[in-house]
Amino acid sequence: MANAASGVAVAEECVARFQELRGGRAHRFVVFKVDDALQRVVVDKVGERGAVFGDLTASLPADDCRYAVYDHDFTVEDATATGESPRSKILFVVWSPEAAGVRSKMVYASSREGFRKELDGVQVDLQATEPGELTLDVLNNHAS
Repeated sequence: MANAASGVAVAEECVARFQELRGGRAHRFVVFKVDDALQRVVVDKVGERGAVFGDLTASLPADDCRYAVYDHDFTVEDATATGESPRSKILFVVWSPEAAGVRSKMVYASSREGFRKELDGVQVDLQATEPGELTLDVLNNHAS
């Protein structure tokens, strides 16, 4: 279905890969891009379940925008029990680096909400414009 604000549709594969990540925990992350014709959001890369956060950040281009979902496992202090409790949250990342073209930034910004609504189950939204805004510390702060 096309996003009314941007006219960019979402490929069915995007929702299918997200459901595999969310429901089946088959992937650690999925990176999405707007195709070259600026018509559809498509799957760009899929991170195996054993992938680490660095694999996601390495897959993001320095000069173009991307969307990504990341299944983030972390621990929090548990006040009612001894030690830490494991947690998991699915994060939606909008990667919009300074070096990306103006047109790319505009297309990603205008199609963001429509695409995000297709991904039922995302718990945290995050936007980053440079690598320092996309670190494990930043993810942990947003997730907890």
